[in-house]
Amino acid sequence: MGKINKLWHEQHAMPKNPSLQQRIDWHVAHNKECQCRPIPAGILKALQDRAPKPGA
Repeated sequence: MGKINKLWHEQHAMPKNPSLQQRIDWHVAHNKECQCRPIPAGILKALQDRAPKPGA
């Protein structure tokens, strides 16, 4: 785990009852601004599932 960016966390709370897209967006932005923890496995899987498939 890395250092927390407290200011970013204070200004970017996860919405209440977020949709999957809101969770993905929050975690991607969080990963860019704060490395206090890795992106959860479920979010990484959702990103992989949504990625364009080669040859498609």
